Amino acid sequence: MSLHHVGLRVADLDRATAFYSVLGATPLRLPIDLAGKGAALAMAAGPEVRYRIGLLGFPDGSGVELFEFGDDPPRWVEPARPEARLPHVGIQVDDVDAALDRAEAAGGSRLWQRPGRWGAVRVIYLHDPDGNVVELLDGPLNAIAAG
Repeated sequence: MSLHHVGLRVADLDRATAFYSVLGATPLRLPIDLAGKGAALAMAAGPEVRYRIGLLGFPDGSGVELFEFGDDPPRWVEPARPEARLPHVGIQVDDVDAALDRAEAAGGSRLWQRPGRWGAVRVIYLHDPDGNVVELLDGPLNAIAAG
């Protein structure tokens, strides 16, 4: 068993795809536009719901599924609050500083002044362009547990 993917709401699917791509994700298929009865059933929403989905994969086989809703998203889909830290997406990168630079250039904004340490792992939290919280780490979970 392993983590398969995390779903995130975004305002602009193309911008979000570019952001996660600079962190090592690769688009796995073109965005899918969904509307009508099937879209409403999948989102437990009214027949007017419309959304686009983009699926991006990381080298380890996990990924992010990005959802861009039209003008009338389901009530249970709320945008991230600016003060939120949970839930968040943790992405392992080779170099936290370099990844942070790329993320900020792609519209992300750091939540800490500089990376810190969690055990043997360097880490920093940031917002993606849509306010979703992303944690960049330069080591696996077992390196955190061992530290």
